[in-house]
Amino acid sequence: MSLFLELKHRNVLRVAIAYLAVSWLLIQVVETLFPVFGLSDALIRLVVVLLAIGFPLILIFSWLYELTPEGLKLEKDVERSGSPVHHTGKKLDRAIIIVLALSLGYFAFDKFVLDPARDAELVQATTESVIHQASESGRTENADYFIAVLPFANLGPDPESEYLADAMTDELIGRLARIEGVRIKSRQSMARFKGTDLDIKEIADLLGVTHVLEGRMRNAGNRIRVTSQLTDASSGFEEWSDVFDGESDDWFVLQVDMAVRIADALNLHLSANEAEAVRTHYTEIQEAYDAYWRGWVLLESFHADLNYPEEKLRAAEQHFHRALQLDPEYLLPVAGLSMANSYYFFYGVDPTPERKQRAEKLALQVVAIDPDLPEAHVALGLAHSILQNHVAAADEYRKSLQLDADNAIVWCLLAFSCNMQDPPDPKGAETAALEAIRRDPTWSSSYDVLGWALSLQGRYEEAAKAFQTGAELDPDNWDAYFGLGLTHLELGNYGEALSAMESARSLTETGEVLVYVGAAYAGLGEVDKALAAVTLGLDRGFENIDAIDGSPYFATMRDDPRFKVIIATHKRQ
Repeated sequence: MSLFLELKHRNVLRVAIAYLAVSWLLIQVVETLFPVFGLSDALIRLVVVLLAIGFPLILIFSWLYELTPEGLKLEKDVERSGSPVHHTGKKLDRAIIIVLALSLGYFAFDKFVLDPARDAELVQATTESVIHQASESGRTENADYFIAVLPFANLGPDPESEYLADAMTDELIGRLARIEGVRIKSRQSMARFKGTDLDIKEIADLLGVTHVLEGRMRNAGNRIRVTSQLTDASSGFEEWSDVFDGESDDWFVLQVDMAVRIADALNLHLSANEAEAVRTHYTEIQEAYDAYWRGWVLLESFHADLNYPEEKLRAAEQHFHRALQLDPEYLLPVAGLSMANSYYFFYGVDPTPERKQRAEKLALQVVAIDPDLPEAHVALGLAHSILQNHVAAADEYRKSLQLDADNAIVWCLLAFSCNMQDPPDPKGAETAALEAIRRDPTWSSSYDVLGWALSLQGRYEEAAKAFQTGAELDPDNWDAYFGLGLTHLELGNYGEALSAMESARSLTETGEVLVYVGAAYAGLGEVDKALAAVTLGLDRGFENIDAIDGSPYFATMRDDPRFKVIIATHKRQ
């Protein structure tokens, strides 16, 4: 008799199948129940190892022994004629069928009941963990002191002097950041605390810093008085305070003096290079600095408020030109002019080829003169972006971050370029977005680019969480609602998609938003509303008619004669 027939006769094959089926079912139950009772993964692995060891043993056992009505007998002692082997095989067949039925039932229960619940919990926990870690992970890094410089209050009689208080804040952040052993929270993180009612302890807890520097400035005529104090966040005690008086011409001296005294208060001894870095400024002319700063504040305002873009850009240009008239060697206003030209194009104020060319030319000029100026690389990165060269833009943003790694806005721009390049780099975008969030967990746009990066990877549940966070941080951020709507469309959550798209529509009725409002209606089966939204979107300038015609979102409408007419009409235009 052949080996196969002998194995079959002795029921070894049936025992093997039964053992494997029972083992698989047991492992699934163990993996589900052990974590519930707090048992470790090591015990699960032990069960798997024991079952694996048992497999060859049970095969040897089934080869040597036979189950008879009288009990177990050695196979050699069982008569072949009238053997109970066939009867035993029937019992094993029934046992295998029962175990397989149980396994199939458990598989269906796990797949359609347990899996969705587990996945939802895992996605939520993972996303919340990622966002939390991004905002918490670098609280002090390698620095001895992590300082938040609160926006200085303007106590002067002239509201126009507000920009000077902001300038003082920014300059102190920049100068203190050049000192070894000190890490400074970025200005973008601090802007929301301007005029806040929160106390120092609450602010420190929110930002995870060791010290908080606050100050007040009074500018009257030619005189400037700055009062500042440094508070230990853990104890709430004031570690240092001082008053600085001087003429307006002493502006740079005041900034340097304050930075040096803060370092002394923290027992930080400046090296010669650090002292030189703290004293560095890019112009000796106070009026030129004032003009540059006025223009820079207007450009920075775009990150929080897109209202009146043309007025802001034209005013910023005038301030930068004024700064250059006063000091033609001053490079920061040149970088500012480059950025302004990029913004003219990007925000649709003057989207002409001349703006693109001018932005690139000015940025290249600054980089050639001073490649160690972070703003120069940001300006060139923006110019590359509007020229659709996102790979080159990402390279420039990385160069800027090598010089100033704590700028959340530049991390966000890097994430945007990684998403936009061809082919996209969603992993790189995700990393950059999380770096932006770590440095400023309150800025909505960073969650937008994180959402797009996750969407490009097909991680729609996580993307929806990121977009939702962005919308909660800034209810006027239409892009967050738009991204949230698209992720819900991908997930088939058409009601949620419609709600998000309608929120985006309430903020901006662009053709793109309207078309995807139509997609949500199509998913809900409301064809008339879907057709109306798509028609309005096309009338509002949405040009990619092929994207509508081939989109799976509109599959249910494709045979509707009205939809065909809309598509055919706009394809002819």
